[in-house]
Amino acid sequence: MPRLLRTCLGLGLALAAALTLPLAASAHALAQSSVPAAGSAVQQPPTQVSVTFGEAPDPGLSTLQVLNASGQSFAAGPTRAAPGDPLTLVVPVKTLPKGVYTISWRTVSSVDGHYAAGSLVFGVGVSPQSATVGTASVSGAGPPPSALAVAARWALFAGLVLLLGAALVTAVVVGEPARRLLWLCAAAWGMAAFGTYGVSESQRSAAGASWTTLFGTSLGHQLVGRIIPAAIAGAAVLAAWLARGPAPRRLAVVAAGLAAAGGMWADAASSHAAGEATVWINVLLQWLHIVAVGVWIGGLAALLLSLRGLDGERRGAAVRRMSTAAAVALALVVATGIVRSVVEVQSWYALGATPFGQLVILKLVLVAVLAGLGAVNRFRHVPRAWRGVTGLRRVASTEVLLGGMAVLVAAALVNVSPPISAGAAGPPAQIVATGSDPGTTVKARLVASPGTAGFNQFTVTVSDYDTGQPVDASGVQLRFSLPARSDVGGSSLDLKRSGVGTFTGSGGNLSLDGRWDVDVLVERGVQSAQVSLQLATRTVPPVITVQEGKGPIPTLYTAKLADGRSVQVYLDPNKPGPLIFHSTFFDAKGTELPVTTCTITLAPPGGGAAPLSVQMLEPGHFVADVTMAGGRYHAVISGSTASGESISVALDVAAGQ
Repeated sequence: MPRLLRTCLGLGLALAAALTLPLAASAHALAQSSVPAAGSAVQQPPTQVSVTFGEAPDPGLSTLQVLNASGQSFAAGPTRAAPGDPLTLVVPVKTLPKGVYTISWRTVSSVDGHYAAGSLVFGVGVSPQSATVGTASVSGAGPPPSALAVAARWALFAGLVLLLGAALVTAVVVGEPARRLLWLCAAAWGMAAFGTYGVSESQRSAAGASWTTLFGTSLGHQLVGRIIPAAIAGAAVLAAWLARGPAPRRLAVVAAGLAAAGGMWADAASSHAAGEATVWINVLLQWLHIVAVGVWIGGLAALLLSLRGLDGERRGAAVRRMSTAAAVALALVVATGIVRSVVEVQSWYALGATPFGQLVILKLVLVAVLAGLGAVNRFRHVPRAWRGVTGLRRVASTEVLLGGMAVLVAAALVNVSPPISAGAAGPPAQIVATGSDPGTTVKARLVASPGTAGFNQFTVTVSDYDTGQPVDASGVQLRFSLPARSDVGGSSLDLKRSGVGTFTGSGGNLSLDGRWDVDVLVERGVQSAQVSLQLATRTVPPVITVQEGKGPIPTLYTAKLADGRSVQVYLDPNKPGPLIFHSTFFDAKGTELPVTTCTITLAPPGGGAAPLSVQMLEPGHFVADVTMAGGRYHAVISGSTASGESISVALDVAAGQ
């Protein structure tokens, strides 16, 4: 099989693995959900608050604070992990008076040692609508990586890469380490030792921990995991300097390289890969990626120092062996890099719009340039190496330099959360509605972000109906109503002019999940106009399971929510025509949740959603009479508990299917 065909086949298999293997990046220790929920209003003060994260936080280095509007803390004890749930942190709280409260969280991931922080808002007896835009979000972020964090990680990577390359050249390419190679090993070990200390110091500083308490935390365990292979490598390098004779010296250098490979494993096991499912596959791919860089770039650096002692056919043979090893390593770097990038970046949008994705692009560009330089050496200079290596040295030196830059980019990548971890795998969430007034004089485009129930940022652009030019209105007012809930009063929001034809504002007017009627009043004196729009709040799709029924046995539709709760729906009888729509709410233990009010909106295949007349059989179990024809209907079910918590799901159901 031609070499080019083998390479393309290998890369194709790597891409297929990325798309088919059970590899998925979970969020790092960033908030995913909370109790009370972000942006919610509860009637009964909680005795504790909890936040669930995408990756297990270290309880000894992570904190939850519950603060009122003046900054007073209401925590009644230390932050601890929830029993049986390492992803959740819990803090007891004092009695909370009526008001708006902020849960401020700081986490250090027990998996990769990354620090992150964020906050969310809830209300006791009141809606937290006066909070800042975005407080309903449970997301958060880590600070930008410090110069020490990036420099230390680069030194660690570079040192391990050079040690492994020296071992490869000694064991396979040349056969005996020259004194210049021993100097390289000593310098590489020094870099790795500094990197080991610097990585831990940057993490310790970010976490606010002391060195005396560090070893009782996950950061200390990770440090020990790095110290052991570094110590073994240091002892091996010292043994190589003290050894008498080529055989023991060669054995010592190889031992140092194997210890470097162990250090690479320790780093991969405490990196992004360790927080991604399936863990062992991702960690193995990450380790192979670093090892391949060591063979390729580290081997080239070691070869350049070893060429001076070689001449003639021996030099040509050594260069050919190194060229073959570098080609295999390059293919492995590209293959594992493809898989890891797909897992961590997830989307084309995130590749170009996030710092992590942009660093991935830069790394890919550097690898492509390196591959081109490698091809020049392999096909032009390697066949002539037995006669001279001037051209080969020049190109290989450039490869090592660019390889060092690629390692620097990798060091920055390790310190930046992947897009899937930061919740940045797609464009900013929003909902959009457009329309015109009955007199067809103006058009209005309304954008609500993030588009979920709670606080939103609203932007309205007004343009002339005929020309499309911006309309210079004096103001815009939004008026909100929820047709499915007659008990929910309307509200209004005045927007501020931010440009010709553009108006913005923020508020909690979309307080509940559902389809809202929004009237856009465009104020233009005697030419004022009103545009009527509809906005359906955006909900996070639940996991829907369907248990098919046959004959009189109904089909069960179960919507599983992120907090462990669920909503079960079935139709009785299980056939088109007049029937009863059943909806039951369950808690995380599978027992009926005492939901006291419920609304159900049902939309037939052709559209035109209509609210159903709902009755409560018992708290948590609701029914509604409805007539359904064939086809799939879209149902939106919203319930409220006695404490004011809202539970909403949307799913498709079909009578007789």
